[in-house]
Amino acid sequence: MQEYKDIYYNHFSKKQGPLPPQFNRNENFMMRFKTQLPYYGYNENSLTIIYFKEGVGDLVVKDKKVKVDGNKFIVSNPSYGWEYFNKSEDYIDVLSFAVSDDLIAKFNFFAFASEEQLLSVPLEKIEQKSFFIEKIYNADHYPSGRLLKQIHQQSRTSNYEYLNPQELTIEVLQAIYQDQFRAYRMADQIAATKSSTKIEVLKRLLVAYEYIHDNVERKITIEDLSQAAALSEYHLYNSFKKVFGKTPHQYAISLKMRRAKDYIDTGHINISEIADILDFPDLASFSKLFKKTYGCSPANYKAA
Repeated sequence: MQEYKDIYYNHFSKKQGPLPPQFNRNENFMMRFKTQLPYYGYNENSLTIIYFKEGVGDLVVKDKKVKVDGNKFIVSNPSYGWEYFNKSEDYIDVLSFAVSDDLIAKFNFFAFASEEQLLSVPLEKIEQKSFFIEKIYNADHYPSGRLLKQIHQQSRTSNYEYLNPQELTIEVLQAIYQDQFRAYRMADQIAATKSSTKIEVLKRLLVAYEYIHDNVERKITIEDLSQAAALSEYHLYNSFKKVFGKTPHQYAISLKMRRAKDYIDTGHINISEIADILDFPDLASFSKLFKKTYGCSPANYKAA
């Protein structure tokens, strides 16, 4: 199994070599590497997608520093660049894409054009510099992140060299665009005048959303979410309900119930243990809520 230790492999050229000091915005890159990288600076970058399987560090984008760690990804719009710092100099395991201006312009046309335009002017391009909402995303909680994880896993197999890098890039772009379109629809639900304010609130709500998913097996309070998302408790409650259609508590409970059903489906954990894992005070309260959600008790669901 390929580990890419101290190797920089570009799937487009199918060659190993040093990490380029700068990526050419006229070329597409699909890089795999597992290496120590204390620092990397990227000036006037093209659209960049970086999935960190393992490792930590800080990304500085537009004078804002964000911490990255394992199983996270970021999408960076074409801009004046970013910097990566890894003071610990630990190994990082990365799958990254640098998408050429030409490919993204073609894809923008495909994403935004009508069916009639796609047929009448199929070779048209749309240059759009700043479509993506730039933040650190947990890969487990978004379809695009799960796709990046899947490609990362494929890259470790012998079959990887036969996969077409341009097709993989298009698949990733499609998945990320779909996630981002959903995000913009969510942002429209937020009660703010400026679109920039809507996006900032959404970014913070997504922090709360990921926090709930990451901590579903324990009790989550509105105070916890408020601190994690840097929003007042009322602002968080009101905006979360508008965007996700449920209060934070209702969303957490629904997630617990889905997790409980998954545990029962596996057949490896008994019902009492599931109630304990999901931090319910007792089996009776867990069973009552499960029956309210699915129409039958956990025992009857397991027997069905």
